[in-house]
Amino acid sequence: MPRGWVFVVALGCASPVLAQSQDRPEEVIDPNGPGSQHGDPNRVPLPPAGPSRDAFLKEFISVDRQANAASLGGHSISAYDFYNRVDRPDLAARADERTRQRIWLISGAALVLVGGVTGGAIEFATAQNPNDPSCAVNVTAYNACIDAHNQNRNIGIALIATSVAASAGMFTWAMLIPEMVTTPKETVTLATDYNRALSKKYGAPGATFHLLPALAPGYAGLVARLTF
Repeated sequence: MPRGWVFVVALGCASPVLAQSQDRPEEVIDPNGPGSQHGDPNRVPLPPAGPSRDAFLKEFISVDRQANAASLGGHSISAYDFYNRVDRPDLAARADERTRQRIWLISGAALVLVGGVTGGAIEFATAQNPNDPSCAVNVTAYNACIDAHNQNRNIGIALIATSVAASAGMFTWAMLIPEMVTTPKETVTLATDYNRALSKKYGAPGATFHLLPALAPGYAGLVARLTF
C-alpha cells in the first residue's frame, strides 16, 4: 500500500498569503549516500541491491559542478559522450564543434612554435662568422661582418620570441574554450533526468510529488507530500 510522507509545510499568518517555493537546483548524488533510497525530488533513487544495482552504478553519471564535467562509473567522459548518453545529439554536435576548435588551435600553436624555433635556429646557424678570414681584410670588412652577424642573431631571436608568444596565446585560447555547452546547473539537470530514468530501468521504486493546499484557522500555506 502506498505510503505518504509530509516533509515540507509552508505556513502563513492569519491574513491570506501566497506561499512561494524556493528554487533548489537538481543534485546528482552518490547513489549510496544518505536518503538515496527515498523519493526526495532532488535525489536519484537507488535500485535494490544485487545485479541491478551493480549495473546501475556502472552507468550512473555524476557531475562535478565546479569543473562542469561529467564522469561515468568514476571515469571522466567527454562532453560529446555525455550529451549523446543523455540523448541530446544537438548539444553533442555543438560540443564536438568546440572540441574541433580546440584541436585546431592547439595544432596551430604547435606548428607556429616549431616554425618559429626552426627559423630562428636557421638564422643563428647561417649568421656571418666574424672570425672568417674575409672579415679580417680591413676594418670596413670586419664591421660589415659584425653587422651581418648581429642582424642574423636579432632576426633569429625575434622569430623565436614571436613564435613562443603566438603559440602560447593560441594554446591559452584553446584551453579557455569550454567543451560543455550547458551551464553547470543545466548539466546537472540533464544528468539527473538520465539517472532517474536509469534507476527506474533497473527497478528503483518510483515516487510522486504532490503540492497540496493547507488551510486552518490562523494560517494558510502549502503541504508537499511525497508518496512512494
